[in-house]
Amino acid sequence: MERIVCTFFVLFASSTLGCGMLMPQQPGAGSPQQNQPAITIPKESQDLIRKQEAAAYSAADDAEDEQLDKQEKESLKALRVALGKEAAWQGGQPGESSSSALIAIKKAKMKVRLEPVTDGDGKAVNDDFFQLKDSFTDRVQQLQRKIAEQKATKAEMKEIQDGSKQIMKINDLRSAVMAISLQTMMSNNHVQSSSLTTMLRVSGLVRSRKLYEMKLDASDYALIKRGLERQKRAEAIAATNLAMLAAYQAVINGKGDPKALDIIAEGAIKAFPVKVEVTEEDAKQYVEQLGTNVSKVKAKYEAMLRKVHGDKRYEKQFKAGIDAMFAQAEGAQNQKSVNQIANDHWNQFQSDIAKCKTSRDPEAEARIGPSCKEVFKAAQSGDTSNLLPGTLKAYNDTGGAPAAGGSPALKGKAGAAVDGASAVANGDVDGALDAAGKMFPGDSTIGASLQGIAALKKGDPKGAISAALTFVPVPGLKDAFGLAMKLF
Repeated sequence: MERIVCTFFVLFASSTLGCGMLMPQQPGAGSPQQNQPAITIPKESQDLIRKQEAAAYSAADDAEDEQLDKQEKESLKALRVALGKEAAWQGGQPGESSSSALIAIKKAKMKVRLEPVTDGDGKAVNDDFFQLKDSFTDRVQQLQRKIAEQKATKAEMKEIQDGSKQIMKINDLRSAVMAISLQTMMSNNHVQSSSLTTMLRVSGLVRSRKLYEMKLDASDYALIKRGLERQKRAEAIAATNLAMLAAYQAVINGKGDPKALDIIAEGAIKAFPVKVEVTEEDAKQYVEQLGTNVSKVKAKYEAMLRKVHGDKRYEKQFKAGIDAMFAQAEGAQNQKSVNQIANDHWNQFQSDIAKCKTSRDPEAEARIGPSCKEVFKAAQSGDTSNLLPGTLKAYNDTGGAPAAGGSPALKGKAGAAVDGASAVANGDVDGALDAAGKMFPGDSTIGASLQGIAALKKGDPKGAISAALTFVPVPGLKDAFGLAMKLF
């Protein structure tokens, strides 16, 4: 049973053909730019996407159709076994029809009943998997020891002898019940699988079309139609088997007329092979109601897996994957296009660039890598020559360098230090000297010295002398400096 269930996991992946050409490039290597022309997917690429999808779906469809053909053949055989027109196993002889066998068994005052097939723990294997139980077999099991030891009474021996006259009819009925019950379980399981496959197909097509900004066309709806046709065919086969099993239950466990078995079996045989019709409008409706369809399929699929594996094992091993798979399918209608993804990518990149101007933001640096460090340097130095084109575009779009030649958050000595570093990086000796001077108190020796040097570099002798006056230790020199200033 677990092997059967495992086949229900359908691997699905949307085509990503051309993503390397269509998706935005990585930041720092020609990043997508705001307000530039939208990304256009060539018709040749769109046609190729559809062609590859169609080829993949065609191969899957052929395999699924082959499986359904086999299932329909086995279901048809089970119906013919019920009518006594075919043997239950290869090489055997057709048995008595279920209706006539049941009538004879009941006339002999023997009791039969349908019960679920159970596992070693007495738990039902599946809700739709039944077997025939009968009073004669039960009685034989009760008396087998006495019979073997020749201790059975004459009445008990007569009971066994009379019952044995119906043993072939009981076996024929048992074989017919088991045949239709097995097909009911298998076809119902296949319905779940087919529903899941169809859902994934449609959600995949919707997601792919939205991603590449393509509209669903007639060829897409043809793919959806084929999936829906196969699903409806699987549902028809399962419904036939289920109706037949229900009829057995009604006439065996209840008071239904055994002739009902013949009516259903004969009517079903005439309806085979099963033909279903799905219109393009049906396909469009399925797409429009995709979210609802996903919810329905998930509820059924989850219930089946819980039944097979138990709640505890399902929660531990399957639930996370199932939830993720269905969430992705349900969100197909919300798939963003390549242009939307590019815009989101660009907006995030700009936000990261803005952060990197004033600090080495860890999250931003994790996303854009070395570009963050380069932007930080550029913001402090004013030199953007090392920035790659995409990074430079984002740098300029977010306001360029911070105000006042450095981080607006840095004032006083810290700001002067950054200014100085930027000036040095730019080869601006004047700026470097000015900044260095501001890092120290104006009346300090170092500060005055640096300010004086800066003034000299600028060709400002009065500024230089004025700076020298603040730190020269010899009074006579101060007088000389002051006199010299008057001559300038």
